[in-house]
Amino acid sequence: MDKATYTYEALQQKYVNFITPALEVTIGSTTYSSREIPILNLEVELNADGSAGGCSFTVDSQYKAEASKWKNDFDKSVKAGAKLAVRGGYVKMEEIFYGYIDEYSFVYNGNEGPRIEITGIDGLGYLMSMREPLYAGQQQAKNLVEDILGKSVAKGYAKRATVGLLSGFQKLKTPIIKEQIDDWSFLNLLAQRYGASLFAVDGELIFDDVASDTKPLIKLAVGAGLRSFTKRVSLAHQVGRVEVWGRDVNQKPIKGTADTVTIGGAAEQSAAKLAPALQSAVLREYSEYARTQEECELIAQNRLNSIAMGLVSGEGACIGIPELIPGRYIEIDGLDSSTNGGYFISRVKHRFDSEGYSTTFEVKGAKTK
Repeated sequence: MDKATYTYEALQQKYVNFITPALEVTIGSTTYSSREIPILNLEVELNADGSAGGCSFTVDSQYKAEASKWKNDFDKSVKAGAKLAVRGGYVKMEEIFYGYIDEYSFVYNGNEGPRIEITGIDGLGYLMSMREPLYAGQQQAKNLVEDILGKSVAKGYAKRATVGLLSGFQKLKTPIIKEQIDDWSFLNLLAQRYGASLFAVDGELIFDDVASDTKPLIKLAVGAGLRSFTKRVSLAHQVGRVEVWGRDVNQKPIKGTADTVTIGGAAEQSAAKLAPALQSAVLREYSEYARTQEECELIAQNRLNSIAMGLVSGEGACIGIPELIPGRYIEIDGLDSSTNGGYFISRVKHRFDSEGYSTTFEVKGAKTK
């Protein structure tokens, strides 16, 4: 995943004032440019919440009615499971999606003319179909996650996989068992257990604690790329403490608690600090995995942090920026002091249409000013 920090001014220079959007779509081994064929209403959605990312677009004006065939046999390259990559930008382009075609439609309409509608999904989509049971014994969780993500890499639906050194990977010793659940759902359960984010960016499948790295990807301000921004603060579902119960190897009850949010800025306040009455709001859960108090405490802390990330939410829109990805922080500037600051990017949408190239994004945070 891209760890760099960009300035709006540097990107403005790179893309020559963001003039003349352009994109390329690669299907299988063939690349098609928007300068050569009409690629309409292309949208790429990337998520850092465990959901698979996707891509959709329409190819128009490629059907030769007199010959009852598509130009250059374009229809022959559109196959379910074929590699799908999208590069977008301006005078320079960057890859903004990598995955495979999971659905397509040939649409024949006398009023509008034939067209092909194509939908793609990233490498996490393949794992939704993998349902083999797994009995991992004492295998380390990190190795297990790498093996599962590696399935998509091996099939060419992802380029690589990155698994972070998460707290607890070496500590939780409960045998890992997977039954009657697909690999994608199983990884989401593990992500919640270990406090990780599961997502895909540029063909890289990521299982890591990215929310703790608050280094901003970019700073945007009104007049410098930012077109709109909304910040929302809500106490809904917030708690002051999480208790996780389990049983040790002798079936004796054990408990771990967490009452301090450990992600977010040090100068900002969590929900329980904003509304002290929430300190008495306790969430109690039982874990089949925990066998020691330390394990209970680890799970409780990850659960509290996850809930806390719902305190702040928002969305924004900016000029099309290929470098904008989920799983990083964005700094908002030029607004009021309560709104300016860093936010975790949870979702990004890149869209190319008749109005040009635009990017929208959703954010969240565990603390606020």
